Amino acid sequence: MTHDRATDRNAEWGGHVLFAILLAVGVVKSSTEPHAVVSLIGAALVAGWYLVGAVASARGHRDRAGLWVLVLTAGWAGLVAVSDDYVWLAFVLAILCWRFLRRPPAVVAAVTITVVSVVGVWATEGFTVGGVIGPTIGIATAVAVTEAFERITRTVEERDRLLDELVQTRDELAEREREAGVLAERDRLGGEIHDGVGQYLTSIIMLLRADQPDAALTAAQAALSESRRFLKGIDAPVPADGVSAALARQTVASSAEGLPTAFAEHGARIDLPDDVQLALLRITQEALLNARRHAAASTATVTLTHLPGEVHLDVVDDGIGIPADRAGSGFGLRSMRSRVAQCRGEFTVDATPGGGTTIHARLPVGGRR
Repeated sequence: MTHDRATDRNAEWGGHVLFAILLAVGVVKSSTEPHAVVSLIGAALVAGWYLVGAVASARGHRDRAGLWVLVLTAGWAGLVAVSDDYVWLAFVLAILCWRFLRRPPAVVAAVTITVVSVVGVWATEGFTVGGVIGPTIGIATAVAVTEAFERITRTVEERDRLLDELVQTRDELAEREREAGVLAERDRLGGEIHDGVGQYLTSIIMLLRADQPDAALTAAQAALSESRRFLKGIDAPVPADGVSAALARQTVASSAEGLPTAFAEHGARIDLPDDVQLALLRITQEALLNARRHAAASTATVTLTHLPGEVHLDVVDDGIGIPADRAGSGFGLRSMRSRVAQCRGEFTVDATPGGGTTIHARLPVGGRR
């Protein structure tokens, strides 16, 4: 909370000083009157009671402030009955009543204080217009100032509450963003391992099973290079000779690993951003790996289609498809979908049990629709 308690303390001390001055003035002026002793005793009692309330308020005990101010007002009325020199304490009392009483009893107290003040002046000095207007306007002004102060205080408190909520909301958003960043980075690292080193390791196993040690050694060297690149925090390189040639090589490698795979390309080639080329390559690698490992496919086809402003990739196999209860649950499919989403494209999987699988990705280029 940023509530400025110093403002409250200054206002309270201002009220204490004003009360003490007005009470002292009353004591001095009434000291020559016939009931000076009674006036002095009454002033001492009122001062003592005021001190009790002031100390309690300073210590934060304000639960009985209403009773305190009512007793104080009654004591003041008694003083006014002895001497009208204490009438001017009415301003301080009006402020206290408006501050510590609920509105209906505060209004009654303000009216009562005004009446006592007017009657006190009238009883000793006779009726005068000034004797009515003076106390009335003074008390009304004290009430208005107190009300304005109360409203400003409530506004400040409401502002502080909203600021606290804003700070809390900001902290919660920062924490959520941090958690989202951690999850995104974990997903990115998982994707790099799965689509990079993981692909090569799988190829090594398949090539060894197919008794192709030379090809397995080449894949192992590629896996080592991929691991070093990954540890250095370097993004996977885009194909130096273009994505079309890279996809053609992938189909050749897939055929060598036991899945006859064809490559077809349609449309006039267009310049593709690095992230789009890398996404096309990784999706093809993952789709062909899934066709070999999980779909028991006998053939597969990779088709790359260039259209104005976008490129399409289709990887089709004739395997067993994907069971409905596992569609989209694997890390490979999630990684492919994530790569396409990062390129602001569209990704679909058409997999009918027993009817093969079609992986389709549409990636915008240029304007990135």
